[in-house]
Amino acid sequence: MTTIKAYPETSPIEFADLADFVKAFKQAPPVISEFTFTNLYAWRNVYKFSVSSLDGMLLVCSNKDDVKRFFSPIGKGDVRAAIEKVINDTGGTFIRLPEQHKRLFDGDSRFIIEPDRDNADYLYNSSDLTGLAGKKYDGKRNLIKKFKSENAYEYMRLDADCARLCLDFEKLWCSIRNCERVEGLSNERLAIREMIDNFSAFSLVGGAIKVKSAVCAIAIAERLNPDTLVVHVLKAVPGMPGLYQSIMQEFLSSEAVGLRYVNLEQDLGIGGLRKAKLSYHPCAMIDKYTLKLKGNG
Repeated sequence: MTTIKAYPETSPIEFADLADFVKAFKQAPPVISEFTFTNLYAWRNVYKFSVSSLDGMLLVCSNKDDVKRFFSPIGKGDVRAAIEKVINDTGGTFIRLPEQHKRLFDGDSRFIIEPDRDNADYLYNSSDLTGLAGKKYDGKRNLIKKFKSENAYEYMRLDADCARLCLDFEKLWCSIRNCERVEGLSNERLAIREMIDNFSAFSLVGGAIKVKSAVCAIAIAERLNPDTLVVHVLKAVPGMPGLYQSIMQEFLSSEAVGLRYVNLEQDLGIGGLRKAKLSYHPCAMIDKYTLKLKGNG
């Protein structure tokens, strides 16, 4: 039985809301990486997510820093009418608005629409990332060859029983990156723990590379929509050339079979991350926008 309250009432996102979100995502398959229950639940405490039901759709609100920011309504219904109602009622801002919802407001002078490049998702042809064919991927193939020639490694497909190996890896990775002193990395560590604790319930898939019996790279992903895999976690310890490229190829060769696209989420405006994601030659960017009434700050 649903625990989600009708708008304007709201309540924190809970595990019990999983079925409602799954139903809504099936009604309107998402294209943005934020729209999985995994992401919303794992990051619920950091962003102070709450949810309500509005005109048959789900409305997620972030109240981080005591500022209301809303995501597009999830599910089947009149999205424009719902967004206008919420903005008129609350004066709040809509964030991470996908292109198809942004277009509903094109030409309406009452609103300010701004692109959010730092949160645009990187979309790739899965065949490009698994095959790495052609001159543009020469460097990636060479790094993988170097890693394989210098290391006796094992690739493991993770299930719920062995997914906790990711926690051992995360402890190692965080000791190198000094997570406890970096708020973003510390929050990410908590989110990954939530994913591991709910690995089966969230229908996640995972992979890991072991070198000398130690996990040194991990990947966690799930189906975003019928033809896209979204990768939530992709990490490798530094100092092993070709390791990151190897976990990427091994994992996607195992888990992206039969899917047309891979979404590697956003770069958050981090220069090194942007360079790395662009180096894999995305076939498209999933643009997102911020929407607010003029005069609302």
